[in-house]
Amino acid sequence: MKTPPIVSPQEWEATRQQLLVQEKELTRARDALAAQRRRMPWLAVRRSTSSTDLGVGRVCSTCSRAAGS
Repeated sequence: MKTPPIVSPQEWEATRQQLLVQEKELTRARDALAAQRRRMPWLAVRRSTSSTDLGVGRVCSTCSRAAGS
């Protein structure tokens, strides 16, 4: 693997600032995508009330853990 060149503190700072601009653009793009995901329409989910639907994998109604875990 070829290592990066050794540069002066001024060159390093200039390169860091350029990279920082790209990192901020990426962060803003990721934030915008997350906002789009949050604005997606919701899908109605029917809850089963059948007493036979108590198998493994059923989610506890009062917590986020699956039954039996």
